[in-house]
Amino acid sequence: MNTHHKRISSSHLELMEKKKSVVAATIKKSFECVCKSWYLLSENHHFMNMFHKDLVSNSHRCSYYDGASILLYSIEHYKDVLYSLFGERFLNKIKLDFSNLFEEDIYNHIDILGFGSINGTLCLHQYETDNYGKTDNYGKTVLWNPTTQTIKHLPPSMDESIVTREDEDGFFDISVKARLHGFGYNHVTNDYNVIRHVKVFIKPNSSTDYGGNFKEIVSYRFGDINSPKWEIYSLISNSWRELDAVMPYSMECKKGTQVYMDGVCHWLCKQYKKYRHNKNYRPVGPCLVSFYLSNEASFTTPIPPEVDDCFDDSAKWINLVVLNGSIALITYHKEMTTFRVSILGQLGFKESWIKLFMVGPLPYVERPIGVGTKGKIFFIIKDKEVAWFDLSIHMIEELGYRAETIRCRIINCKESILPFEE
Repeated sequence: MNTHHKRISSSHLELMEKKKSVVAATIKKSFECVCKSWYLLSENHHFMNMFHKDLVSNSHRCSYYDGASILLYSIEHYKDVLYSLFGERFLNKIKLDFSNLFEEDIYNHIDILGFGSINGTLCLHQYETDNYGKTDNYGKTVLWNPTTQTIKHLPPSMDESIVTREDEDGFFDISVKARLHGFGYNHVTNDYNVIRHVKVFIKPNSSTDYGGNFKEIVSYRFGDINSPKWEIYSLISNSWRELDAVMPYSMECKKGTQVYMDGVCHWLCKQYKKYRHNKNYRPVGPCLVSFYLSNEASFTTPIPPEVDDCFDDSAKWINLVVLNGSIALITYHKEMTTFRVSILGQLGFKESWIKLFMVGPLPYVERPIGVGTKGKIFFIIKDKEVAWFDLSIHMIEELGYRAETIRCRIINCKESILPFEE
């Protein structure tokens, strides 16, 4: 198999300066001292250069990469396929069989939630797209361990059961939009959890005469079932329950914008604020939402535009990843053909975002598809070949796999023979 190497000139790896505002007086003194010390260090180019090298070259020290392999999701002949890539340069691959995960095949796509597996377990869900490529409907969700081939189908929630029963009567036109936001492991309860935002839509059936005010009938029949809500799934109880939480949610739930680390689920979204005099919402900027599974508390960390306006039209690809034990944001800007890498120092403090460095320009990149172990960025180049870029040695190498479409994705997966515990 022929491989292709390209070396990126060191002049194309730019260390970005961090402009940090003064820590607010309300922050407790211990954290303020840490922030001030970090601010002084971040202004030191020599220190930041060493910090960058340590971050990308020693990422294998992080436990999240111990024994991890790379999974390549792709589409071949209009079918979802999944390969396990292994070897020092990922040139070896084995096709995984996941055709029996879902009992019914009425949806045209499968997505894997998050940055990778948790204790060897992946969270997958079905979905379908409309004519414009946007997600139009969501199907069932399963937990799957590729090593043991253990499969767990998540049950419907109480609202979904009510909706299914009422929808079968044909008296209402009912649909449920459940957007998955997080998958993680609660170390306190030894439980796997899935977090989602749910909205039930109830519309009048055109062939039904309701003989009164439709809204009043819906309120009497369903109560507040059509109010947006957060739900959490517990593997131990094998059930969903409503969360008492007020958190920003993602309307798009883009692939790769959710990550789990140390008992906390993180996701990216645009934060919205309601107008005072009407029910419309306006965007106030991108943010990171962090949800603690142990106590169900949440933090919202705004992402300043000077760090990265990651939902801007110029940012064609966004990924949340774990780099050497830190939450990192990697974006690709197509017009400039550059990658931007930023890390978060402290949850809840937008001042602790650090614009670490920028890679590029890389004019031959067509679309990034994910971040693997040890800081390697995978992407599709112009001839549809899948390749990866090593942040530590600034090398690009092709995998010898040609994608049929650009709808590929890289997932990190650690093997585990531990069974699900219900």
